[in-house]
Amino acid sequence: MWTCSLLKQNAKQALYGRYWRCFGVCVLLTFMGVLSATTVSVWPIIQLYGGNKTYFAYDESAGSHRFANGTLRPAAYSYGPQRSDLFDILPVVFGAALAVIAVVLVLAFCWGTFLTNPMTVGRARYFMESRQAPAPVSTVFSVFDKGYMNIVKVQLLTSMKILAGCLIIVPGIYWFFCYLMVPYLLAENPYLTTGRAMELSRQMMEGEKWHAFVLGLSFLGWEILAGFVPFGLGGWFLGPYYQATFAELYAALRSKAFAYGMSDASELGGFVTRDLSAGG
Repeated sequence: MWTCSLLKQNAKQALYGRYWRCFGVCVLLTFMGVLSATTVSVWPIIQLYGGNKTYFAYDESAGSHRFANGTLRPAAYSYGPQRSDLFDILPVVFGAALAVIAVVLVLAFCWGTFLTNPMTVGRARYFMESRQAPAPVSTVFSVFDKGYMNIVKVQLLTSMKILAGCLIIVPGIYWFFCYLMVPYLLAENPYLTTGRAMELSRQMMEGEKWHAFVLGLSFLGWEILAGFVPFGLGGWFLGPYYQATFAELYAALRSKAFAYGMSDASELGGFVTRDLSAGG
């Protein structure tokens, strides 16, 4: 039976002499998990359809005349946008804004589906391998070598189910903890089907969801302290400790799965620690 203090103690031992390498990995993943969207202004569109246009109110009583170049003579004319022209511009601006939002949403979805979600699996693999020996940073990117599209599919479907549950809150929270081990399972076996990964995670988390919640809650004090560090740097320093602790949780639940016959070495063959001289 695992306890929060035991997992944290094991995490500290795993990080001994490897903290800064793990810190660098967490910083790298933070940047890769954030969508950097270029701000698109609708001002050029306004300028094209309205800003470069001069509107005139013809003053017939002053004897004004309109010339071919659009000017009026003499000076008894007035400038000002006409209400009908403004209403013509609004649909264009509104449509452009919707197009920009749609493009940003599509890019964010693709970024999360094909990069952020798989990199979550890579992070799990990295911290599991770091339990045994210092792992190269390239371990994080090993998800692109084997089973990449299966990882994308399983992570996407799992995330969609959790998000669907979040619409009514309670199921979303429940499913979040049910499938907490899915990234670690994919890290160990990237060819697990969606159904099997979800099923095995549910079995491993049976009777453990509340304890896992308490484990996450035990970092609340550290997170509050980290919040006082400028520019969010505190979260980066806390990241290795947090991830190493949940890697220890997976190791404990993996042992439970083996002991209760939920899985075996033919399905979960362990993590291979790579030679540091090979790169990273």
